[in-house]
Amino acid sequence: MNKTQQKARHYSQVLNQVIERTQAIQEELNPQFEEIKTALANDQLTAMKSSHYLEIEGQFQHGTDEYQQLAAQLQQATPPAKLMGLNFSLVKVYREYVAACQAMIDSMKDDRTVDISAFKAAEAAQDQTTTAMGKILVKMNQIS
Repeated sequence: MNKTQQKARHYSQVLNQVIERTQAIQEELNPQFEEIKTALANDQLTAMKSSHYLEIEGQFQHGTDEYQQLAAQLQQATPPAKLMGLNFSLVKVYREYVAACQAMIDSMKDDRTVDISAFKAAEAAQDQTTTAMGKILVKMNQIS
């Protein structure tokens, strides 16, 4: 295997690790997200135990911190020349995703109140960036 092939293989491994871990974190946090979303929809958030709410908020922050680390790994990875532009776009969109996750956490106050418009905007931004990442990954797959 020549250096170019080794570089492409390493990049592919990093990319796969980042995507797989991102999906795992999303799956881990989705039940808590649905719990908060349901409580908001039913105006029952203040009925939730404060300790449970704060635990969820902490889990969200932990996941977002891990997303931040994954974004750094992705940015540090050296893609093959033919994927450089797409990698740049992927890193940009991934960072936007991380920012949307942080915005959602920031919309949640420690007193079990939530800035609902900010929460919904963050949710929409997460959906948009997830879709955009998927499109970039499809393009990468078509090229490589």
